Amino acid sequence: MSTSARDTAATRPAIVLLPGTLCDNALWEPMLGARPALRARAIALSYAGARSAREAASALLPHLPARFAVLGFSLGGFVALELAHAAPERVAGLALVATNARPDLADNAARRRAAVATARERGLGNYVREKLWAQYVAPSRLHDDALAAPILAMAARTGFGTFEAQTEIAISRADSLPRLAAMRMPSLIVSGRHDVINPADRQQELHAGLPGSVWRVCETAGHFVPLEAPAELANFVETWLARVDAAVARI
Repeated sequence: MSTSARDTAATRPAIVLLPGTLCDNALWEPMLGARPALRARAIALSYAGARSAREAASALLPHLPARFAVLGFSLGGFVALELAHAAPERVAGLALVATNARPDLADNAARRRAAVATARERGLGNYVREKLWAQYVAPSRLHDDALAAPILAMAARTGFGTFEAQTEIAISRADSLPRLAAMRMPSLIVSGRHDVINPADRQQELHAGLPGSVWRVCETAGHFVPLEAPAELANFVETWLARVDAAVARI
């Protein structure tokens, strides 16, 4: 490798990938498979066991590089926002996929905890299929068994203890809207056109609040963008990382 190539590589921070509720790192395989260059710099991490986004960020930071980019999907977006708030000098880029910056509604806590109890009774796979599936994907994918299989398998692997802890993260998350203006690293927002969990108004808030952010919409996807549109997401992420790399190189 030439000196210039080594210098260029040194300015390319790793990308930390944070999955969502009832997901594990298998979530990222289709995206990484679509772009081997992404796989080479990806760090897929779990924050299982943490019961708040702040706790998750505090647990992750000691194990992360001095500079890194972070991509969070859904619940993972709350943790990504917490990392960007807690250590802005270390977060070189912020990507938020199918997430939002709002605090949870106060009256959601009881409903969310009841859902955990229902999932324990029904089994996680059954719970996802019966209660969540219609919200997860675009209408055109509701009968797509090939898409359902990895999502149900991730839920089954996650386990009830992690699901309960993830529920507490959702309940206790901070209101990140007032924080966004201070997050001046290159940022990307990606949403699914048919996402009913985090619809367009949430994405517009992120885009308006994050200085210089880029918002991209996957037209055929619902909430599960990384599995519904992995190649499209990979393209958006690569373009964002080019902005991140350029910003780091200027420092």
